[in-house]
Amino acid sequence: MALNATVLFGRPQLEIATLVTAKLAQSIATSIVTGFATPGGISAIAAPIRGRPHSIETLIIGASTYPGFQALDDLIAAGVPCERLYVHLGHTRISGGKKNPVVRYHPMLHSKLYYMELADDEACAFVGSHNVTSFALTGLNGEAAVMLEGQRHSIEFGKIRQHIDEARLQATQYTQDMKEAFAWWTREFLEGMKAEIKIPPDWITVRTILILGIHAPSHTPAVGDDIYFELPAGIEQIESLKTEVHIFLFNTLPSDPWQAVNRAGSARVKLSCMTLGVDNKQGNLEVDADWRIQGPTSPRLIREPTGKFRPSAQAGMQQVRCEVQALDIAQFDYLFDRERMGWDPILSKEHILNPAGPEGRGTDAEDVWFNKYSDEGWRLVEGLTPRRGSPVVADEAALKLAAPESGNFVLVSLRRRPRDEHRRRDENN
Repeated sequence: MALNATVLFGRPQLEIATLVTAKLAQSIATSIVTGFATPGGISAIAAPIRGRPHSIETLIIGASTYPGFQALDDLIAAGVPCERLYVHLGHTRISGGKKNPVVRYHPMLHSKLYYMELADDEACAFVGSHNVTSFALTGLNGEAAVMLEGQRHSIEFGKIRQHIDEARLQATQYTQDMKEAFAWWTREFLEGMKAEIKIPPDWITVRTILILGIHAPSHTPAVGDDIYFELPAGIEQIESLKTEVHIFLFNTLPSDPWQAVNRAGSARVKLSCMTLGVDNKQGNLEVDADWRIQGPTSPRLIREPTGKFRPSAQAGMQQVRCEVQALDIAQFDYLFDRERMGWDPILSKEHILNPAGPEGRGTDAEDVWFNKYSDEGWRLVEGLTPRRGSPVVADEAALKLAAPESGNFVLVSLRRRPRDEHRRRDENN
C-alpha cells in the first residue's frame, strides 16, 4: 500500500519537535536512531516518553556528550527499560601510533530515524537529517526530512525496521556505569576530526614579490641579469630584507591574478631573483637593467640591449631592481594576507532565528546555555571578516594595491609554504 509522504524542508530551518512529540504521544511502539543527541534534544521530545516510557522499544545513539548520556539516565529513571537503550560506537582500526593507537576520526553512525507504530496497524516515520538535539528539532539548524505515514506492513516501513534492527545489532547496550567511557569516545572522535581540518601550520611569514607576466619568446634572462620593475609606493621591508622576487612568465597570461598564482607551476619561464635596490621617491633617472617589466595589469618582459633604462616617474610607484639568481623556482603556495588570530562573523540584520517547539526543556547546564543564547536570537552569518582589534601594519593600504584583488599581476605575498612538502604530508596521513 502506498505511503503518504510529507516534505518537511520547504525552508532549511523548520521546527519539527511539535510534530514529532504529537506522533510520540500516539505511538504504541517507538524506535529512534540518531547520530548525535544532547540533553536539550532529549528534553524536546521527552514529555510523551515520560508519559508512556514502555512505548520506547529502541533508542540508538551514535554519539553524545556526558550530559547527553545523563539525559538517558533520566529516561531510565522515568521508566524506560535500560536494555532498550544502545550506543553505536562506529568503526575504527589500529593506527600503529603510540599516542593514539586507534584511529579517532572514523566511520560513525549517522542515521536519523524516528519510527512510530500507531493504532489500527498504522505507522509513521521521520526520515532525514534531524539529530536528537535542540538546534535540530526546534528549527535552528538547517535540516531536511520527510514524514512517511501509512500501513505498518508496507514494504518501505519494513526496510526502515530492518535498518533499525541492523543498527541495534551493531551497537552496544547502554549502561550508566559506562557513560564516561562513551563520552570519552565522542571526545576522541571530535579531536580526531579537529586534527583532520589541517589548517597548514607551516606558513612562513616572509614577503615575496610575484611578477606574473607574458613571456618574450625570442629572449630569456640569464643568471646575473638585472630586471627593473615598479611597485606601489609605501610597501616596506623590501630592500632591507633582500626580498625574493619570483617571476613567472606565460605564453598567454591567465585571465585574473588568482588564476595566474594557481597556475604558476605551469609557467613557461620561472626566474628566482633577489632585490638589489629600491627607490621609493622615483629618483633614478637612469638605472642599470638588462630587462624591464612593463605594466602591472598585463606585465611584459622587455629586453634592454644597452643595459641601461631611463624610467618615467610614475606617481605612487617605487622603483625596484632585482638580479636573477636561478632559472627555476621551487613550488610554493602563496598567501596575501597577514596571519590572523581569528575571524569575526558578519551578522545579518534581517535573518534572525528563535527556537520553537514544545516548552519544558530541562534545567541542566546544556539547557540553561541553550535557553540563554536562544532567547537573544540567532543571526544568519553572511560571511567572515578579520577579527576586530587586529593590528594594522603601516603599509597595509599599499599592500592592497599589490594583492590579487587589485587586478594587478605584480604582487606582494606576505606568507608562503613549500607546496610539494605540503602535498607529501597530506598524502602520508
